[in-house]
Amino acid sequence: MITHDISLAALETHGKAQIKFADGAADIWTERSIQAIHNIYGSTAPKHYAALPGKYRVPFRVDLTVKLDFPMLIMQVGSGYVKFASPMKDNRKAEDLAFPSGKPNAKEYYAFDNHFPYGEWTDISVIYGADEMQVMIGGEERYYSRNMPYMSKRNRAKLAELNAEGFAIGLAVQKRSVLSVKSITVTEYEDHAPISHSETEIESNSPIADKPTFESVLSDLPTDYRAEIRETDELLRSLKPLKFKRSVDKNGGKITWVSSGSGVSFSIRASGAESSQGFWFYIVTAGKPETWHRVADHMEEALTEIAQSDAALAERIFYALNDCVGCYAPRCLGSTLYKFNGSKRLACHGRVVLHMNREDSTDAREFFRYLNAMLERKSASGELRTEKIFMIKRA
Repeated sequence: MITHDISLAALETHGKAQIKFADGAADIWTERSIQAIHNIYGSTAPKHYAALPGKYRVPFRVDLTVKLDFPMLIMQVGSGYVKFASPMKDNRKAEDLAFPSGKPNAKEYYAFDNHFPYGEWTDISVIYGADEMQVMIGGEERYYSRNMPYMSKRNRAKLAELNAEGFAIGLAVQKRSVLSVKSITVTEYEDHAPISHSETEIESNSPIADKPTFESVLSDLPTDYRAEIRETDELLRSLKPLKFKRSVDKNGGKITWVSSGSGVSFSIRASGAESSQGFWFYIVTAGKPETWHRVADHMEEALTEIAQSDAALAERIFYALNDCVGCYAPRCLGSTLYKFNGSKRLACHGRVVLHMNREDSTDAREFFRYLNAMLERKSASGELRTEKIFMIKRA
């Protein structure tokens, strides 16, 4: 057995990941998005992360003491990863370190309750045994498997080849999240990694049985989230000419407000403490790709309007645009280039992603107040024009 007590000073940042040291901990964050979709379908790993020194051979165990302030944390291990505090119930995966499946809804990769409390130091352990894998959060078993592809007899020869070189480990967080790391230990074992498996059933992320309603979805969220959502709901449904209509998806994972006439929508991804919110000038995708279009896109115009009286708000919204990471490039039709105040940002589907807190909720409401006032003024003066914006440019 070899125990590696990793010096935090030995962490190496890649891409736009940043790190600073204070009070015996390392704070890690990134200035660019790391799309969740980037991992779901077996695409390349996030480009912005902090890497542990060296590589490690199965069987091994990784122990972390960390604190997170917003979704999400991705522990990259070889060609796979384990996600923590994911903002979507269908995106809580433990992907194989050697033979990633790229199947987001396969049962083996779906039943993983990966939440942990924000703002609190939490112990996380991920154990890769020769024939079993386990994830522990706060001393509680959250994931256990004896069926990961790397354990398969047919993959033994290839695994032995990969294992001879070892598997790299990295830590990545979403933009606008900060991961604080107090300690990291990696333990390599000769033959067997000790795992104590609980016989009790591990909680999964199965859809709820009853048809969800606005109130039932809110009842599962923290009290302060409910208050913000109710205030936003009251505002959005009162705005004219935007005229938002509210809906709840069949699994209770998302509440959406749509202004079909203005082509803009706002949504809450309801996922307990990991919930998030955001908005975009949505893309209508019914039909063949050549028919995909936006009803309207007032993002740049709205930011310019907001900046005249609240420049800081406009800058915050612009920064919160979810950066395109090229997961489908060059085939993606959703990446959207926005320009504001001399800067450019290529955004994934043009989405703005916000924290589920008072400050970001207030920013979202203010954005829609400004947008509604702008559209109301343009409509009254006859300046408001609507013309489909096709995602594939037409000759």
